[in-house]
Amino acid sequence: MISLKVPGHRIDYVSAVRLRRPEFKVHEAGRQRCIREQRRNVHAWVVGEVEHLERGGVEAVTRDERYRRAVYDPWKGSTFVDAETFEPVITASEAVMVGKDVHYLP
Repeated sequence: MISLKVPGHRIDYVSAVRLRRPEFKVHEAGRQRCIREQRRNVHAWVVGEVEHLERGGVEAVTRDERYRRAVYDPWKGSTFVDAETFEPVITASEAVMVGKDVHYLP
């Protein structure tokens, strides 16, 4: 599940969400605490304008070759990176989060 925080609203939990103009953020102090304590904590997130994800949208994204996959591992680096090229991912035109997977359009 994804924790979805919209300013002025309660936190909602969703299985998938589409974000326009996302920014991929990592709080470095939280990352260092994670490494020091050898325990995961919430210190990385994706921020953007929430957009409705139409029915069938998740399957369409996972099959669309234009979308790339972003990953984050606090022990391997301080930013989200492209799953294939390992280039840092800081912003994108769109992102679709499905469970723990993040698909983005550069």
